[in-house]
Amino acid sequence: MGNLGQLVLFHSELDTLNLFSDQLKKGFELLGYEIFEFNLRQSALSLGRLYDFIQKGSVTAMIGFNMPFFGMQLSTGENVWEVLDIPCVNILVDHPYWYHDILMRTPQVGVVLTIDRKHSQYVERFYPHIPFTGFLPHGGACAEGELKPVAERTIDVLYAGSLYADYAVSQKPDFARFPFPAEKICQDSIAWLFAHPEDTIESVVEGQLLQNDVVLSDEELRQFISSCVYIERVVSSYYREKVVGAVAKAGISITLYGDGWSDCDWIRLPNVSYGGRISPEEVLKKMEDSKIVLNTMPWFKDGSHERIFNAMLRGAVVVSETSVYLDEILPDNVWVPFTLSQESLAALPKRMSELLSDKERLQSIASEGYRLAASKHTWQARAQELHNDLLSLL
Repeated sequence: MGNLGQLVLFHSELDTLNLFSDQLKKGFELLGYEIFEFNLRQSALSLGRLYDFIQKGSVTAMIGFNMPFFGMQLSTGENVWEVLDIPCVNILVDHPYWYHDILMRTPQVGVVLTIDRKHSQYVERFYPHIPFTGFLPHGGACAEGELKPVAERTIDVLYAGSLYADYAVSQKPDFARFPFPAEKICQDSIAWLFAHPEDTIESVVEGQLLQNDVVLSDEELRQFISSCVYIERVVSSYYREKVVGAVAKAGISITLYGDGWSDCDWIRLPNVSYGGRISPEEVLKKMEDSKIVLNTMPWFKDGSHERIFNAMLRGAVVVSETSVYLDEILPDNVWVPFTLSQESLAALPKRMSELLSDKERLQSIASEGYRLAASKHTWQARAQELHNDLLSLL
């Protein structure tokens, strides 16, 4: 295939984002793009090399994840990417309220893509200066080599993810700076979300403000929501512990990785193997030896998560919290979904125990999940979607 153009991709401080970028790079190279990798750890050196890359021909776009470099400025105050006339594609793999400052510095040639359709709506409402926003689901990374049959795998259930409840306390804003009962509004929002986990944080916070007769402009509301992001850490960790703890207390053998689990009252049960934090690449390897990969969503209500597609592509059975988007794209024969309702969570350990005892069903779900993910939900497939729906139009 001929050269479709030149793209700039980024390597950052976060290994997970680098994994995504590396996977996109493979997809773009297969399509025929020439790639320049900008190393954010060596920005000055990379800028010089970028200049040489630009001399070879016009750059179609720069593409990054959660990009702090989006608003990079020259000493004159001008945006680098505007001066270079390079369209910028920022793929947010977390909620946009974590990236308020970055989004406010979006260049005139900026595109913001999100992995949840409600996140796109949030950007459209609160950042109307951004020229274009859209939805791009997560992708998964294909395994190298032959996958083990499910029956031969040594890990019954794998969960990889951290608890942030204690850390969230340090992220609370200075409530005294708000001219209304901000701490009460946040606490009431948390209580509501504990009881109504189907709701988004931004809708609940806005509702609680109105209940307290606090009417804010969209700009004021955006700033308040962005200052209260600790709410996500609290409610997400609450349900994460609830899901994993229910499985552990039911006596199911579970292997657990991530920060923040050491103080859980069930962590030393004999059926629980806790290994702390490991790298994203190590998680993928563990998936290849897992019968079931258990997944909860980071409060994404209409989007995806890479763990789901990664697990499918590693030949494991996915047991996951669902979302509106996932319900639309995943038929029942490729995964085992659950919600955060009391009824669904109460039934989850029994469903998983029955699944582990049915080797034929396990293998059937794993095989169907692999086929679907390999055909539609790799990062290479996302590269094709980006080419078709965006890059070819720039």
